[in-house]
Amino acid sequence: MMQRYELFLAARYLTTRRKQTFITIITSISVLGVAVGVAALIIGLSLATGIHQDIRERILGANAHVTVFAQPGSEGMADYAALQEKIGQVPGVTATAPVLFEKGLMTSELNPGGTAVFLKGVDPTAEARVTEVASRFTSGSLSGLDTAGPEGLDAIALGKDLARTLGVGVGDRVRVVVGQVRLTPWDVRPRSRVFAVTGLIDSGFYDYDATWAYCSLASARRLFGVEDLATVIEVKAATADRIDEVRRAVAAVVGDAHPVTDMVEMNRTFFSALRTEKLLAFLVIGLIVVVAALNIVSTLILMVMEKVRDIGTLMSMGATSGSIMLLFIVQGVLIGLTGTVVGCAIGLGTAWVLDTYRLVPLPADVYFIPYVPFQVRPIDFALVAGTALVVSFLATIYPAWKASRLDPVEALRYE
Repeated sequence: MMQRYELFLAARYLTTRRKQTFITIITSISVLGVAVGVAALIIGLSLATGIHQDIRERILGANAHVTVFAQPGSEGMADYAALQEKIGQVPGVTATAPVLFEKGLMTSELNPGGTAVFLKGVDPTAEARVTEVASRFTSGSLSGLDTAGPEGLDAIALGKDLARTLGVGVGDRVRVVVGQVRLTPWDVRPRSRVFAVTGLIDSGFYDYDATWAYCSLASARRLFGVEDLATVIEVKAATADRIDEVRRAVAAVVGDAHPVTDMVEMNRTFFSALRTEKLLAFLVIGLIVVVAALNIVSTLILMVMEKVRDIGTLMSMGATSGSIMLLFIVQGVLIGLTGTVVGCAIGLGTAWVLDTYRLVPLPADVYFIPYVPFQVRPIDFALVAGTALVVSFLATIYPAWKASRLDPVEALRYE
């Protein structure tokens, strides 16, 4: 157990200012170096974590956790109701919803050239149980898709950026053209239908808000010219942590005839890239802590040179080499601890302010999200603080060992 005088002397050597102003300055620089490194690490990791979690939540909120597709090459699933019942009995599944998906072209009076869209025909009641789209409406509502719009037209809800591209708002009309064709007495034409815009959606994810549109299942079937079919069945897991488990269980129930995937799997490359960036950020910014540790080495070496007489006196009074080594290790650890505490306070405070007041905006059409989120995870905080303390401790070993090897006779010969 460390004796009291070692801690007392270590603290005194770091705080006394008489005749060692230069060493005091070097010590302050060492503390500042550790603090800057720790703060930079916390802010950097909170940025990477915030972006990863924010994008993941937005993707999972706008989509079903697990998706069951119709057989490849078929128009859709005629037996989707029976499949829904089977899937609903899988442990971990809390809700299911039938959906008709189709790509198409959407035009308006102000944008006759149109823009590509993903049209999603949904059962509003079931969709509200599976995704969070119902809570993302800024105008209108998801349930309003079952109600006819102005002039008796079918209702449709658009992402806010899609509406801006088309120059439309609630109450305006849009035309949707899809790849299916219909025969007329004169020629073959692609299927199209005019909809009334009854809602606008802000999912917080530009890629969805710029390309997705929602209508009722009945409206989608009329547009596509199909009967009671669904192209996919959406599945919601009890928690996001069980998505992989639920996907495997659902796949076992529906069999090989229906491909099954989940949103994490579909975006695995993207999420892997985010995790890699976080690791690289930790390694690169962590070099600041290593540089700060070199400052601790310099500080302790100067301290040993300054305290040669004190070391000789202590050893002549019976202090062991281990006590002398421990004395300087404690000095280095105190420098590292002080810098870590200050850095943690700065890092946590800065990350909180940046996230709360959204001080770093982003162009959503480039980065998918409108601002940079910062989120400090307890495990990241503990990792940064622990790394800083360990590096600080390792930096003390060599100068402390050199101090413990001093010969007391040589140390006091010229004093």
